[in-house]
Amino acid sequence: MTVKNILFLTGIFFFLCFGARKGWTETVEVKIIKSTFIPAVIKVKKGDTVRWVNMEELLHTVASGKAPMLDKKFHAPYVKKNFEVTFDKTGFYDYYCELHQAIMRGVIIVEDADNP
Repeated sequence: MTVKNILFLTGIFFFLCFGARKGWTETVEVKIIKSTFIPAVIKVKKGDTVRWVNMEELLHTVASGKAPMLDKKFHAPYVKKNFEVTFDKTGFYDYYCELHQAIMRGVIIVEDADNP
């Protein structure tokens, strides 16, 4: 192996380990099972997407805010299969199902992408 190849491979290694992560985003799933958001509390990074996946035959909604007050940051009137939101601002996002607001509630914590 030549010195040029070693330097090239070393550069790729450092890029993958230290340089590339800043721009990566994830999609985190929240499953709807037995009229419950699982997990009910999640942490994501700014730029990540949250996908709610309805595993039931029942219809559910995903409404941002504290039940019963919709704050209109995001809203899916009926989630038959799935619904996604990409979070571009840090903060706490409460949400609930409008049809089952007494039992179906959750929180998304969005952190800055640069936080370790």
